[in-house]
Amino acid sequence: LVSSFDSAFRGLFYVLKVERNFRIHAAIGTGVIVLSLFLNIPLGDFLILVLTVTLVIVAELVNTVVEMLIDSFIQEYRIKAKRIKDAAAALVLVTAASSLIVGYLVMARYFPPEWGHAFENIAHSPWYITFLVLILVVVTTVVLKFTLKMDSLVTGGMPSLHSAISFSIWTAVSFMTFGREPLVSLLVLLLALWVAQSRV
Repeated sequence: LVSSFDSAFRGLFYVLKVERNFRIHAAIGTGVIVLSLFLNIPLGDFLILVLTVTLVIVAELVNTVVEMLIDSFIQEYRIKAKRIKDAAAALVLVTAASSLIVGYLVMARYFPPEWGHAFENIAHSPWYITFLVLILVVVTTVVLKFTLKMDSLVTGGMPSLHSAISFSIWTAVSFMTFGREPLVSLLVLLLALWVAQSRV
């Protein structure tokens, strides 16, 4: 029995070490659980969150096992092996997407109303502040590129001007919409992350 637990923990730590996506899901899941502890979520909703996070982790583990099995038995490229891996990845995608929806629907009811008011107060600042901040972000990014002696001050390399502007837009949209529609902020954040990932 002790040996079984030891093997299970070794397997978990191995996947944590070698699988980047698993680490990302584990970190996000842990963050959601920790945040829920500060929101005084009732036990029923808390258990729903824990189960949802667990399902994502399990889906990622299954995906990893499938990939390892395929790689162990098939060395050359085969279309069927690719389709099996794609189907396993789809399992993670569907589980993660549904967990995102469930997590939002559960947690949005318990966010303190003061959080929304803070965003609204900033949102009521003068309209030109958004453009001034965007200009400041662009100038800061270009100066950083110059300081780091990048080949181009506008395209390519880190820090990414595209990513900086994307996250600035996400911040502006969050200030304008978070109090009424937090989901809008989340969707724009996903777009900003997509832009940042494409720059990498």
